[in-house]
Amino acid sequence: MGIPSNFNDEGLSGFHVSSPKLVAIEQQYKNAEGRYVVSPAGKCFVRIDDPRAIDSDGLRQLEINNAAISLVEEKNWLPRVHPDGMLTYGGKCAWLECRNILIPENKCLWFRYAFLRFSSLPTNAFAALLFFPNDDTSAAPLLPPHWICCVKDLQQDRGNIYQTGWIEDSVKIDYNGDFKGTVRWIVSTGHSVTDQGATPDNTRFARPGCLLIDAIDIR
Repeated sequence: MGIPSNFNDEGLSGFHVSSPKLVAIEQQYKNAEGRYVVSPAGKCFVRIDDPRAIDSDGLRQLEINNAAISLVEEKNWLPRVHPDGMLTYGGKCAWLECRNILIPENKCLWFRYAFLRFSSLPTNAFAALLFFPNDDTSAAPLLPPHWICCVKDLQQDRGNIYQTGWIEDSVKIDYNGDFKGTVRWIVSTGHSVTDQGATPDNTRFARPGCLLIDAIDIR
């Protein structure tokens, strides 16, 4: 099947979400600087994760923390190793996925997104895209995952900005032939360390970021 992409008319119909508390349809969203983000096409978009659902200490509210999915045991594709040697460990995540998707060998998965950060290093919220052949989400995803953005990218590599603009991303799956299965966008709290023996033990970590997506296609 194809990917439903009209969030205006269909909402999240055809998608699966980790929790309706953390993934929702929006028409605008306020960033960390108090300005509202809207789709360049003037359409609705999906918001993955909720940076505003935090307590006075900047951690996920307990109810939201319980709704988030732990990535602490995802040893098969985390931690992420950055070019400078820093490691990012996953904490608790939210995700949006579409199952039973067919992407022909000569096609790419295209989507338009904006990533917003609400915290600073060493807390390193991130967004990534995972592919699960044959819809087997209990198995490891195809490796490597497609890293979309993280706090480190915005803070150190893009001039300490708090959000990207709307970016068009086209992902060619490294797979032998057509891909059929599940595609999953995740947004997670995270923590970056330089010492491999210093794995954080607080799965709530700090304030998450969020990923906004207003269009998806197979091209």
